[in-house]
Amino acid sequence: MGKRWNNPALLAELAETEGAPELIKFWRSPVFREKFSDIPEFLLPRLAEMATEVPDTHTGRRIYYERVHCLLALASWARRADPASFRLDEPPTNAEHDLGRVLGQAFHQGCSLADTALATGLPPDRVIAIGKRTIHRAQ
Repeated sequence: MGKRWNNPALLAELAETEGAPELIKFWRSPVFREKFSDIPEFLLPRLAEMATEVPDTHTGRRIYYERVHCLLALASWARRADPASFRLDEPPTNAEHDLGRVLGQAFHQGCSLADTALATGLPPDRVIAIGKRTIHRAQ
């Protein structure tokens, strides 16, 4: 039987061990048992913890589903780009605007600043600075 990637104790132990995999090939959500692929191992403890924060209702499962997808999109985006290299003293680049769109969606779905910072690998103050430059309210 394989490892239980949705077990918080196993995830914490895995994160502390050297040589932990960077991406988990497949992971099943503890809330609705949907299979996700290529999940950054550093996000697994938070995704498992988030499952306990939503009510066990249709609405709670939907909230969890949307937030998980937002955090996975942020982590995926951060793997492809270098958000730490953005020059905040210059106009936003296309890549920074792309990040702003994903951040905006994450905040719209109720993801916390701490979760978005974790997913992007950026400090919270940098997430805020990028968000202020790139997230525009709909009129």
